[in-house]
Amino acid sequence: MRHTVSTLLLVALLSFVVLAQDAGPGTAKVKKAIAPAMPKSEAEIQTCINDKFKASTTIKNGSATVSGSTATLTGEASSGGAKGGATRSAKACGAKTVTNNITVPPKPKKA
Repeated sequence: MRHTVSTLLLVALLSFVVLAQDAGPGTAKVKKAIAPAMPKSEAEIQTCINDKFKASTTIKNGSATVSGSTATLTGEASSGGAKGGATRSAKACGAKTVTNNITVPPKPKKA
């Protein structure tokens, strides 16, 4: 009798441990509802892009103008990658299309 009771308690304890592990916060993947982003005004998009250009160390004299949902970028980039990054930044700020007129100076030729 004593052996049976201790076996039942052990099984119950192990079941509880297994269930407690499955109910942990990291095991259930719940998708959060993402609210649709509110459309930004042209001025907000332009300000966002210009703020990013001011903080950038790879874009010199960068500026943006926004008309409709199209951003037009001007300035000088230190590399082609920086120019592409400016386009991605503009889209992240809410521009639907980007006209990237940023120039990249040619690299000096080695003698």
